Amino acid sequence: MKRTFVALAILASLAACNNSGTSTGDKKDSLDSVASEKKDRIDSSAEQRKDVVDSTTKHQKQVLDKMDSMNHKKDSVTH
Repeated sequence: MKRTFVALAILASLAACNNSGTSTGDKKDSLDSVASEKKDRIDSSAEQRKDVVDSTTKHQKQVLDKMDSMNHKKDSVTH
């Protein structure tokens, strides 16, 4: 009878270990998913910042072009 209980206990522990909730593959997939999500957020943020820099630079160039044009008109009037 003792042998039966010991055998049942061993089988129960083996069955419990075999039915773990997450396997190594599942953990890797989960980590890959989290890493991909973080990368997408970083890429999106970087793209937004790039757009801001581009639009600011474009605006500054336009202002400088207007100032240059005005200075050129002044020079042509005085000469």
